[in-house]
Amino acid sequence: MRLRTLALIQDLSQEQLDYMPDPGEWSVGEVVDHLILSEQVLRGDIAILIERTKAGQIPYLYRSFAEFNARPAFIPECTLPFLEIPLNFLNMFTPAVVRDYLIRNPPVRALAPDVTLPRPGRTKAELHEKLRSTLHETETLFAANPSLDYDNMRHQHPLFGIQTVPQLLRTLWLHEQAHQDQIARILASPSFPGRMSCRLEHR
Repeated sequence: MRLRTLALIQDLSQEQLDYMPDPGEWSVGEVVDHLILSEQVLRGDIAILIERTKAGQIPYLYRSFAEFNARPAFIPECTLPFLEIPLNFLNMFTPAVVRDYLIRNPPVRALAPDVTLPRPGRTKAELHEKLRSTLHETETLFAANPSLDYDNMRHQHPLFGIQTVPQLLRTLWLHEQAHQDQIARILASPSFPGRMSCRLEHR
């Protein structure tokens, strides 16, 4: 999964990384930074669950919309507190396979939570290094705690329901796949920098 993300940006210039297909849309560099931040946030939550398990506490963590305000774009942020209870109830009856499909193939435009909003203009070297180091830090966390029962740890969010740690990792994987598709669409844009020159070279 991560190798494909690295491969997608491997040969891009800084101009190409910073190119925005339309005003208000993310550049490739911003998509990649969002992936980095998303993994950091979820790894932090998994670390909390690990520490609660090791301390003999209930390995459960609830993230409200106030903490993690991911949502479909058509839902105003001011309505999120009122949706929290009904969405938590609905998720009790939503099969995991359905949630997985919606993460991998979002039917509507979604807004990222504030804590994962990308930082524009990050250099290619920074993005490349962080893609590798972030994955390494996640792998190191699990390597340091090999004997824990991760299926017994529970993470809950109104939009994603209750997930075990393995399910959280699957969500992270599907999320990155969806954004890899987004990067591929940006690279295929007719106005993507360098595309015209590439066409001329092949004539």
